Amino acid sequence: ETDFRSCTMLLSLLVFSAALATWAAPEASTPLPCDPNKGRFRNDPFCNEKLPIPTRVKDFISRISKEDKLGQFANGAKAMPSVDTPGYQWWSEALHGVAGSPGVHFGGNIPSATSFPQVCLTGATFNRTLYAEIGKVISTEARAMNNEGRAGLTFWTPNINIYRDPRWGRGQETPGEDPFATSEYVASYLPGLQLDPKEGPKRLKVSSCCKHYAAYDLENWHGVDRHHFNAVCTKQDLADTFFPAFESCVTRGKGSGIMCSYNEVNGVPSCADKAILNDQARKAWGFEGYITSDCGAVSNVIHTHHYTNTSDATVKDTLTAGMDIDCGGYIDSNIKKALDDNAISMDDVDASLFNLFSVQFRLGMFDNPANIPWKKYGPKDVNTPANQALALEAAQQGIVLLKNSKGNNALPYNTQTQDFVGVIGPSANATRTMQGNYYGHAPYLISPLEGISKYTKTMYSQGCTIGGTSTKGFADALKVARQVNTVVMVMGLDQGQEREGHDRDIISFPGVQAQFIREVAAAAAGKPVTLVMMNGGPVDLTEQKANENITSIIWVGYPGQSGGQAIADVIFGTVGPSGRLPHTVYPAEYVKQVSMFDMNMRPGKDNPGRTHRFYTGTPAYSFGDGLLYTTVSYESLDVSVRSLTASKINSDLKMYKDAPGNAPTLATATFSIKNTGKRLDPYTGLLFAMPPAAGTGGRPKQSLVGFDKVWLRPGKTVQVVMDLNAFSFGLANTDGEFEAVKGIWSLKVEDKFASVNVM
Repeated sequence: ETDFRSCTMLLSLLVFSAALATWAAPEASTPLPCDPNKGRFRNDPFCNEKLPIPTRVKDFISRISKEDKLGQFANGAKAMPSVDTPGYQWWSEALHGVAGSPGVHFGGNIPSATSFPQVCLTGATFNRTLYAEIGKVISTEARAMNNEGRAGLTFWTPNINIYRDPRWGRGQETPGEDPFATSEYVASYLPGLQLDPKEGPKRLKVSSCCKHYAAYDLENWHGVDRHHFNAVCTKQDLADTFFPAFESCVTRGKGSGIMCSYNEVNGVPSCADKAILNDQARKAWGFEGYITSDCGAVSNVIHTHHYTNTSDATVKDTLTAGMDIDCGGYIDSNIKKALDDNAISMDDVDASLFNLFSVQFRLGMFDNPANIPWKKYGPKDVNTPANQALALEAAQQGIVLLKNSKGNNALPYNTQTQDFVGVIGPSANATRTMQGNYYGHAPYLISPLEGISKYTKTMYSQGCTIGGTSTKGFADALKVARQVNTVVMVMGLDQGQEREGHDRDIISFPGVQAQFIREVAAAAAGKPVTLVMMNGGPVDLTEQKANENITSIIWVGYPGQSGGQAIADVIFGTVGPSGRLPHTVYPAEYVKQVSMFDMNMRPGKDNPGRTHRFYTGTPAYSFGDGLLYTTVSYESLDVSVRSLTASKINSDLKMYKDAPGNAPTLATATFSIKNTGKRLDPYTGLLFAMPPAAGTGGRPKQSLVGFDKVWLRPGKTVQVVMDLNAFSFGLANTDGEFEAVKGIWSLKVEDKFASVNVM
């Protein structure tokens, strides 16, 4: 789909005037079908809430006229007069807060919604509880907006594609490069977003839609865009990199929607690929929900991929593959002809309608409003003090400390000695930049300058722009650097550099930023100088890491509405940094070593490997890097078993091949860490597994197999316990099947190791 804020696609293609953001009667005098007092169908089976939803949906479909049925195959579904049902807009967005989209309309008594950090920063928290809490807040605000007629109930979030290549413009939208971490994110975020424990799994608070299925991570690079790209993937990479997060969406997150992507996968457009839609998602994984195309992707099947050559074949191939609605107008314009030509049958039509209406029934759209617990939500539940505090906490927990000098220039700063701070750089006074993309109307945006100014006296200079070549502002910035006793430079990227529809060609600093950083740091030599990196995609920091004039570096992603406060809170030590990098920061020459078109994760000719699992080079910073303020002692890493049998592992791998996250625990790893400092700080522990002969023969160098976040009290020792299952000791083979690997497996947390012998 397209970020509605920067939408260039013709809205006439995507949004139908007959579609409403939320339900209202088709005519002012016509009650909704299940209105308990006046609904024409209130006594019919589909309005009987005591019946199973499949029974209700089948009855409902049987009463819809053929003409009305054929108007349901676009994101802007048309009204159905035959059953007194209004139009509905399926497309609402909520990537990191309810966001601008065809189904969302800010204004009136809900002019804004809580704007959480962009997902890349939330992913850096490695905090499952936080993922779920953010989901709960977003769905509460979404329901409140729906009750006010300002949003739908089907939200096309999250983006769980793997951040395969650092040039990708949409990596910022994802939790990062690791399939295990992304799988855990979606397994925690979706239940928070969709479900209410009091209501059980059958009723949805809102509906989520996991996107973009599958192997989607290219926008427009060297003349090939996502509408034409064929992602050629090995079975091995599909199994252990591109599919796991979507499997987790279905089996653990219980996602009720999936979006098929623009690209082809091995020659078949995703939205026409029965093998991955019906066969894998529905039959193997047990997906129960609807599948929408990305916006315009059905038209791509015939017009850019040239997979089909007639409209009948295009409608047939997409609907029978398992797709249910077309975000766009192609099926809406051609479905009647396909039906008349017998390319599809009414059974095909009804099968898609069953998937669509099952979700609407689970959302309570055909229930008595008095029986829907979330009808109580309203403007008072949006942007509450608690929601604001959660957005701030998410930003604080995600911030990553990458470099910190020792001595008086080290972070955190002291307002008594660092009492005059130069806040310098193109993002020093940023506001909108902090939201990344797919954003809504934030109630406020606290810039870094504003946040730091709450702590101490400041002097501001922009100095340069993100991507410009002018150095005219350098002189003023250098003057500021010389006058103050502390410098904070806020540099990085914005949506001009990375965004939907646009990939980068370089991963070094754009424009004159590198020169600017160098000169400002030199002008402030001997003073504390902090480089704050505000960006989603990685920027090579090799030079800045080595520059002794730069005393500290922190990465803040795009930190949301309270970003500036979170940055200042970390810099001045109100909270300690506990984020971990969710991606590899490659050296700049990486982009010359491998093509974006090369989907291979594993190293080979003209490919040094991708992500922390397979990259064979030396990164500027590694996935999982992140320093603390407090001092710690890593005490020990112990595993509950010393050996496992390959037969037991293989048995579980086979039994749970379509639901790895549900595999039983075979061992536990316990990591002990002592806080030897005086600060109460959070800590994020990451557990890696290294197979025998790691990094050879297609085996990963390491795999993330566990993580947790804990608080470290001064002088206390904390044990971090992480479970391991068969997939912790199994690898995908070239046929895409997981199998046990015999030999000594090494487990690592920080500098502590343990081993398990798989026999």
